Amino acid sequence: MKPHEEARFWELSKDLTEDIRIRRMSEYIQHGSTTTYDHVLRVARTAYRLNHFLHLKADDHALIRASILHDYYLYDWHKKGDRLHGYHHARIAADNARRDFAISPAEQAMIQSHMWPLNLFSVPVSRGGWLLTIADKIASAQETVMDRLRPSADAS
Repeated sequence: MKPHEEARFWELSKDLTEDIRIRRMSEYIQHGSTTTYDHVLRVARTAYRLNHFLHLKADDHALIRASILHDYYLYDWHKKGDRLHGYHHARIAADNARRDFAISPAEQAMIQSHMWPLNLFSVPVSRGGWLLTIADKIASAQETVMDRLRPSADAS
């Protein structure tokens, strides 16, 4: 990102990234060794960059907020034993975000649809929703591949 885009990203995300409830996502692993907090920041940055690179003109603030809140389910899905986590967590995250952060209907829709096409009937309906969905897939793939390529401490 260009320096002015980086500064704008952090200004628009500050209300959430400085919130202790959001910081709790650092306690949970998302993919491989990546925490949920690091994952949502990667998704938010990727969505924001795509929005600007592709000149899609989605609302940056709503896009960043929804991206940071898209996995705001606050539990370790690896340990909870929910085999259907992929199907359920978008609704749980949207409910939690609505409860704790008074999100807009547009932000709620983006969060609830980010698992499309796994959640077949929850199709993104806005540019922001599509950007979040695509950015989540990109970030998830990066995190999974990077973790597999990282040398193991056990390999020595």
